[in-house]
Amino acid sequence: MRSLIVKWRKGGVERVGAMEANLGTPAKLGLILFPFVVAAPLAFMFGYAALDEATLKAVLAGYVTLGVILYYPLVRLAGKSIVFDQVDRLVDSCMRIKQGAYDTTAAPPAKGDAGDFPGLARQIYWLGHAVTVRERRLNDTLVHLETARRQIESSIDYAARIQRAFLSEPADLAAVFPESFVWWSQRDVVGGDVFFLARSQGGVFFGVGDCTGHGVPGAFMTLIAKAALDRVRLDRFEGDPAGVLAEVHRFMRRWLLSDGGGEVDDGMDMGLLYCDTDDAARFVYAGARRPLWIAREGDVEEVGADRMGLGYAKTPTDAVFANNTVAFGPGDTALLFSDGLTDQVGGSRNLPLGKRPLRQWLNQTAGEPLDARRKALVELFETHKGRSTRRDDVIVMAVRPVPRKGVMA
Repeated sequence: MRSLIVKWRKGGVERVGAMEANLGTPAKLGLILFPFVVAAPLAFMFGYAALDEATLKAVLAGYVTLGVILYYPLVRLAGKSIVFDQVDRLVDSCMRIKQGAYDTTAAPPAKGDAGDFPGLARQIYWLGHAVTVRERRLNDTLVHLETARRQIESSIDYAARIQRAFLSEPADLAAVFPESFVWWSQRDVVGGDVFFLARSQGGVFFGVGDCTGHGVPGAFMTLIAKAALDRVRLDRFEGDPAGVLAEVHRFMRRWLLSDGGGEVDDGMDMGLLYCDTDDAARFVYAGARRPLWIAREGDVEEVGADRMGLGYAKTPTDAVFANNTVAFGPGDTALLFSDGLTDQVGGSRNLPLGKRPLRQWLNQTAGEPLDARRKALVELFETHKGRSTRRDDVIVMAVRPVPRKGVMA
């Protein structure tokens, strides 16, 4: 019986295709059972009309009885043959979609009832088609995003070169103080920390600044800060770094609040040192919210800064900063740093690094070459940070003045 059903289903491509395109599962079962339930009895009656009535009734009764007995097995067998084949096709379609093989070039299955196999096959086909369309759009979007990312990265890399060229270089400090280092580590390609060094007729001004923000906004702030520093006539402020800070504040405040609206409240914190050409062991320090540390004889001395930033709307236009004269002895080290160093969270309790580990680092590395102290500081920072997210830019400047008359030309 099963072989007959299979042969009937494979009897012709056109017949099968038409049946699958236009008929549901119940109609197919009816067509399969029609020859056995209806056509055969009628053919028998017409073919054997010569039989007497009693014989004919007996044959028909036997046929009906046999039909009733065989009807359920026939329906079940035919149903399994058709249903299993349709289920296999649906499973195959689902597996192709799962593997990413969306056949959108072939014609969709014919329309069928929503709950019938042709209807399910059609829904699966259009599901694969919709996934294909969205995948194509997603790929196009990813291509555009990748192109935009490359353009942005290229622009930022170029901006980083411009920023480096515009700002002072750590090598400039080494030319004045051979025993020194600058650790300049920005969170992004560009950042908001700045190193400054400029010569005047009687000495040299140098220090570090921490501008508002990081990344591109911070980088623009460094350009504004550097422009303000360059506008100051340093010869008017020989030995007076506080005067330089006040002048820089007025320039930055004027530029940042030029619209008169007062919404912008950005600026820079800075520690600035002045070294006299005639005495490299005598310094004058002024700070805008950035203190100066001096490591000497196993101890760390902190020279406080004024609690006012540069360029901020809350800092008065006529703000005055204080100068602090500092004398250095053999082996003493001056240290300036931005708050990105102490504010970095990490460790087992995910807390800021703080000042205590820095003091321990200064005491434990006292007497070592500054290059080795720099490596130890970087290791301390990275170990504390661990897998935590980098929070801010970091700049650290350390100078060990040599007690002698004059600085390098």
